[in-house]
Amino acid sequence: MSKIQPDYNYKILLLGSAAVGKTSLVQRFVHDRFDSSYLMTIGMEPSEKHVDLEDGTRVALSIWDLAGQERFRFVRPTFYKGAKAALLVYDLTRATTLKDIKKWEKEFVDNCGKEVVKILVGNKEDLKNQIAVSKKESEEMHSKIKSKENIRTSALTGNQVDEAFTTIAKLLVSLSKK
Repeated sequence: MSKIQPDYNYKILLLGSAAVGKTSLVQRFVHDRFDSSYLMTIGMEPSEKHVDLEDGTRVALSIWDLAGQERFRFVRPTFYKGAKAALLVYDLTRATTLKDIKKWEKEFVDNCGKEVVKILVGNKEDLKNQIAVSKKESEEMHSKIKSKENIRTSALTGNQVDEAFTTIAKLLVSLSKK
């Protein structure tokens, strides 16, 4: 049996500070699982998943989960090549990680150019009583970095995770058709 070929292939990055849930988002999206133990990403962890859009378009997403620790800053630029989009992820329970998004967005644009797709993702929305970032604050950052969407997710429950990745796929396809 032959494998159905995708109509489009895109490399997307997950960027953000350490322990914001980038790896957990990828695990939930690609494997529909959540592991509560924290394992630091060393360098970069690649994954792939095919997404079928409503119009029948099949998109292959090559997902690169980049290490958020400062000590990996010097190796990260090697992983940016060819990326067309990024999920800029912060932890809703740690306001400093939202402030760090400006740095991540700059690093992304400096390495990939201005013609990239960015989605701002606030993760850990299931921790309702620990939320430290208001919707107003995330909207301000969304506007500042000119991201296409501002989504709140939970890798634990899976809420809005598929939507974040599917949205980026749709945006990339629509840009490719222009």
